[in-house]
Amino acid sequence: MRSIGRFELRTLIGQGSMGQVWQSWDTQLKRPAAVKIINPERLVEQANSISPEVVAARFCREAELGGRFTHPGLPVLYDAQLNGRPNDLYMVWELIVGQNLAQILAAEGGRLPINRALSLAAQIADTLTCIHEDPVIHRDLKPSNVMITEAWKTKLLDFGVAAIYGNDYPRLTQDGQILGTVAYMAPEQFADRGLILPQTDFYALGCLLYEMLTGQPPLPGDPASVMDAHRTRTRTPTSARELRPDIPADVDDLLMSLLAKDISDRPASAHQIAELLAPHTTLPAPAQLSADNEGDQADDPATILAAAAQLPVTIRVVQAQALFDAGHFGEALPVYNTLCAELAAAGDSPRQAAECRAKAAFCHLRLGNLEQALSEYTVVAAELPQETPPEDHLLLEVGSRVGLLQAASNRPEEALATFAGIYSLLTQHLGHDDPLTIEVRTVFNRLNRLGGIFPRPTAALVQQAAT
Repeated sequence: MRSIGRFELRTLIGQGSMGQVWQSWDTQLKRPAAVKIINPERLVEQANSISPEVVAARFCREAELGGRFTHPGLPVLYDAQLNGRPNDLYMVWELIVGQNLAQILAAEGGRLPINRALSLAAQIADTLTCIHEDPVIHRDLKPSNVMITEAWKTKLLDFGVAAIYGNDYPRLTQDGQILGTVAYMAPEQFADRGLILPQTDFYALGCLLYEMLTGQPPLPGDPASVMDAHRTRTRTPTSARELRPDIPADVDDLLMSLLAKDISDRPASAHQIAELLAPHTTLPAPAQLSADNEGDQADDPATILAAAAQLPVTIRVVQAQALFDAGHFGEALPVYNTLCAELAAAGDSPRQAAECRAKAAFCHLRLGNLEQALSEYTVVAAELPQETPPEDHLLLEVGSRVGLLQAASNRPEEALATFAGIYSLLTQHLGHDDPLTIEVRTVFNRLNRLGGIFPRPTAALVQQAAT
């Protein structure tokens, strides 16, 4: 029997391209566990494949995430060995007794009772609410990554390809690399360095729910045709009610919004999805703090913010920056909102007010509130003094974000016009290799390839340009 550390690896219970999960026995604590190791095949470097170092880095990142969250919809990480050679690394997880959703669907003939499907989807949405607050984007939500316990409770597995925002987490995705499972991937995941937001997971949840309700994926076919269908705006799924008339009309509407091609047309938050599903399930809506929770007033967000507001502005700015730098955008946003209101009312620190509003806009962006982010950045751009020099870093940042959000909101003509005015300034003052310059250049070029607003070269135009 193979062992790693103090764990006996007894039965292989799961395997993917990146890792293997073994039903194991902890010889020291005398209890069962699920031990995850790197798939040995991934440690043999081959041409055109991910290097073992990147695989190991992703593995370690997944373990870090395992220790980061505490939620009933996520398994508990007991232990991890993250030092040494790639084949020495392992994670020790709570052993979940049950079956994954793919196995459940196969046993149920491909689809589930409506209330059961909606209950599972609501639980998954509640779990996404937790991870998106950090924010972390799962990026590979599919039936085999959702475990169902004997009590019909969900456990979301496998954060191996998750997208994580924050300065402490370097980008591990190689240019041109597509991460995810084609049948459940949102259109933006197929774009080179496409914008990955909470709404990316919502699209996958829509695919899951559609399959649970109808017994088929929303866009069936071979992988190549499915990929094309996800990306093509004119390829929309058949209404779920046409396939199963007893599906409630509002659930069908929610499904269509989850499967919208444009990020901005999908729901604003996972909590909103859970609330919309709650009336159709036996699950209560996710807990909300209110005035009725008299025993929890100390934990009320308004109470916390009111207490924090008594601290000097200089201290709260540093507090917000620390949350922002750690990637805790959900916690940083209300602090920046309060600072924006105070500084604007005082009127004696317009630059600091603009910087706080820009930070709040970025928090909205990373939390998936695209319209609000674009609105906030537009306000900052309008409020910056006209004498602001063109090389001002805040001006460059705000202009770039406005263009990127216009592109993400399916406003290509506005985005191209914005980029045309900002790109030369970025290259001149930040340099060609600055991350913001690269991000703008990537989206700018993608829009140009799609046609944009620029005329195609013709013989007449070429002759005119030559003269």
